[in-house]
Amino acid sequence: MENDRGREGIHAHRVAALALALALTACGLACRKTEKPSATAGQPAGPPPTPTAPPVQMPSIRETAERGGKPFSGLLSPRDAAVDRNGRVWVLDFGHAAVRLFDGKGGWLGGWGGKGNIDHALNDPCGIAIHGDDLYVADTWNGRVVRLDLNGNFKGKTPPNYLFYSPRGVAVAPDGRVWIADSGNNRVLLCEADLSNPRSFGQKGPGPEEFSNQVGIAVGPSGRVYVADSNNKRVQVLDANGRFVRRFAFNGWGPSVEPYIEVGADETLYLTSPEVDAVVEMSRDGREKRRWTTDGDGKKLERPTGLAINRATRTLYIVNTDTSSVSRLDLSASAGSR
Repeated sequence: MENDRGREGIHAHRVAALALALALTACGLACRKTEKPSATAGQPAGPPPTPTAPPVQMPSIRETAERGGKPFSGLLSPRDAAVDRNGRVWVLDFGHAAVRLFDGKGGWLGGWGGKGNIDHALNDPCGIAIHGDDLYVADTWNGRVVRLDLNGNFKGKTPPNYLFYSPRGVAVAPDGRVWIADSGNNRVLLCEADLSNPRSFGQKGPGPEEFSNQVGIAVGPSGRVYVADSNNKRVQVLDANGRFVRRFAFNGWGPSVEPYIEVGADETLYLTSPEVDAVVEMSRDGREKRRWTTDGDGKKLERPTGLAINRATRTLYIVNTDTSSVSRLDLSASAGSR
């Protein structure tokens, strides 16, 4: 009888322990239902939110700039610039994928842009040119050139069958035709003002009408075309119909350099040499005349790339990529600096 009572006691303890365990488990589950879900070690909290690009800014242009403020402010790694017939300065803001507008002294007037491939969006734009009311942008990594008016109204773009590969330079001839430096394809294209009817010149190589990663392109009052043939370390000159005229060396250029060219009213050439922080003035046949390493205020140039000239006032605007700034140089007053 005593053994039977012992076994019954053990059984009773086991039943009680099991009942207690079940009660604790139920309580734990009930408590956990009220807790907020959270990540635990070894368990991901889910994919991070997808970053969104800033919205594209539509054109917004004002008549006059606000007083005060730093000239040409708000830029990020700008590449090129152009001057319109009213003396306003248009700057390609590479870092913000935008077109920025300033008055001649650097006062903010507006602009548009943002990262993307819709009409007013850009992707690492590198070249800009103006003719009359038309503005052209080499939208480099969208593989196109876009055309707008000076109010920012979209007027067209090059079609995909042009097969551009990172076009970096654009210029307009006196007759309104458009020249494009198709850098990745080592060629230049000549189009009508509406970007139709393209004609292609050149291929990769060191010979006449051959190019290697050309960047800047400019057209003089004579209609002659000047190409910054970067990797070949030279300037190539073409006539108005794309025929080779001459070439001359420019030893400050080379691979991974982004040089640009501008042309004065007398066909004088202005070239940037980014690697040595200089701008060089040359005759149309390649003779160096002056060289600058500082601007009109004595401030050092910092990796100058794009250039824009106001032929009426003989003011040269220099785009400093490294300092995200634009310098001014009075060509009538400056004797050059070394």
